[in-house]
Amino acid sequence: MPSEVRGFYFITDSGLTKQGALKDSADAVAGGASVIQYREKAKSFDEMAAEAKEIRALCHDSGTAFIINDKLDLALATRADGLHLGPKDMPLTKARKEFPGVIGISCGSVEEVRRAETGGADYIAASPVFHTATKSDIGRPLGLEGVAEFRRATRLPIVAIGGINLRNVREVVLAGADSVCAISATVGTPDVRASVRMFVEEMSSAASRIDR
Repeated sequence: MPSEVRGFYFITDSGLTKQGALKDSADAVAGGASVIQYREKAKSFDEMAAEAKEIRALCHDSGTAFIINDKLDLALATRADGLHLGPKDMPLTKARKEFPGVIGISCGSVEEVRRAETGGADYIAASPVFHTATKSDIGRPLGLEGVAEFRRATRLPIVAIGGINLRNVREVVLAGADSVCAISATVGTPDVRASVRMFVEEMSSAASRIDR
């Protein structure tokens, strides 16, 4: 699935949602999202599994990639396409032995990018690109030059996340991102579908200027 980790990468957020993760995901798919990542911290395993399976069915029917954040057991139980790991999650080597699908790794430096690629990651997330209030446990913003450095350091698809909005998404794509996530600017809006669609259009316009 590495070639599918492109376009708009939608992440659910139960703290920001106005209508629930399933409806948000359906709207994101309708808006043109290429990937849906299920991220949930507060619910029980059974609640997460039930919700994630519904979203996976939606993604399967639409041909959208479905990824679970952090939780290997949930990814296996829901037969997710992918698993995304942060710096404080299980080691990539362990996950690779147990999970048969795509694995993405959040990276905050070129050294981490190289380790992820050597370790068998399928894509990397440049995180955070800009300051963001969505997560409090991430490092110093990479900026556009950081994204460009990641692009020079790897052939893996790059997902850019953190502080991205409609005013800066074009520059992020031009800096080297293959995929972009914007949580507050989509989940936190009254019309998720329209918000995602606007990102997809801006990204497509920027990508048309790049010869990669």
